[in-house]
Amino acid sequence: MGVIEEVRDAMARREFVPFFQPQYDVLTNKMWSVEILARWIESDGNVIMPGYFIPELEMSNDILKLDWYMIEEACIFLSKLDSNNIPKIPISINLSGKHVYEVNTVSRLCEIVDSYSIPHRLIILEVAESTLMENPGVIKVLLDEFKSNGFRIAIDDFGNGSQTMDYIANLNFDVLKIDRTMFNRDVDDIEFQKEMKVIFDYATKRHLNTVAQGIETREMLDYLKFLGCRIVQGYIYDKPMPESVFIERFKEHLLDIEVEDILLTEAPTMETDLLVSAIFKKYKSVTYMNLTKNSYYVTQYDEFGTGIRPVVNSLAERLTNSLDSIAPDDRDLYYSTLSVEGQLAAYNRGEEMVEVTVRQIGGDGVYRLVKITNIFVKSPAVDDVLAISLYDVIRELEPDEIPVPVEEPKPEKKVRDIVTTKKGDMIIVDQNE
Repeated sequence: MGVIEEVRDAMARREFVPFFQPQYDVLTNKMWSVEILARWIESDGNVIMPGYFIPELEMSNDILKLDWYMIEEACIFLSKLDSNNIPKIPISINLSGKHVYEVNTVSRLCEIVDSYSIPHRLIILEVAESTLMENPGVIKVLLDEFKSNGFRIAIDDFGNGSQTMDYIANLNFDVLKIDRTMFNRDVDDIEFQKEMKVIFDYATKRHLNTVAQGIETREMLDYLKFLGCRIVQGYIYDKPMPESVFIERFKEHLLDIEVEDILLTEAPTMETDLLVSAIFKKYKSVTYMNLTKNSYYVTQYDEFGTGIRPVVNSLAERLTNSLDSIAPDDRDLYYSTLSVEGQLAAYNRGEEMVEVTVRQIGGDGVYRLVKITNIFVKSPAVDDVLAISLYDVIRELEPDEIPVPVEEPKPEKKVRDIVTTKKGDMIIVDQNE
């Protein structure tokens, strides 16, 4: 009997048993999700690992039968949690690329999940990177259909194949699962660090969750935290385990995903969006400055969202140009505090920020009391001195607080006498000469 026939018989005898491997949020050490994995347990207790049967099944359509089997098992598991008043947790399910050749794949999935009253958002469908090129156009359509029906999508084993970020940029997905082979290297390897930075920078720009697979050492875990990776799966936390063991482990964490803690279920960079939104409720603009390079750019928030105004001049020139809007009595303090030289001096003294409160007239002719706080920050990528400038409008000035306009000295007018010397002639005499 061949492997495929053995698998068919084993599924009929329900010898395929789900095992569960948690994925942990490295900041809270709580479970973020769990991956359901197929284990073939024979009647004598012998456990057959997926490496034996998955490659064979992928060569035929029988892999689809196993996928649907595991999808059903995942729903049964989540419904058990619900019936025992245990909070449900997002569950990741591996999905073969061969589903693109099926008819009504999405509707069948919806029917199964709905029959167990499972919210679609709790199902994360994992599609291996290696399957993406089999039929890219059709796969994209299938993933879009899954997404439109509320399911989440993960690109699995990223980095193990030949796909580029340019290619996956066209796909609509939520989670980037980085293959375990990417982490079988020394954290001090410069090439490894470059590759990791590219991946995590990309995930940040795309607002994706990143899951690092196969993590086993504290050293690698600490490095991933440094990179900004939030989710880790591997032996450093837990091995795959039977359902009963997982449930007890899960109870220890008391994680209530059902109440939708958005800080745990959404992409990590969503936190950045929340932070930016909070900042702009307080500050009218935020300026990013490179004091070493004498450069800057400004972000402002309006009804259209956050906008970046491109660099117009150097930071020093910008400060000089803004002096006219500052009350005359405040200009010396304003300039000495916020000049590039003044800020670098403060940084070299070990100060964490500089701050100044001045009176400033706006384009509408109204004087306001404003507070400018420049906070020094450090980027691990460069040695430049950087600062974030927060501009806060405190209040409009009362009439008696408005600075008295300073009369600018007028240039002395030249006085000219006109002397007629003879009819038709004129001599202009400048008395100032």
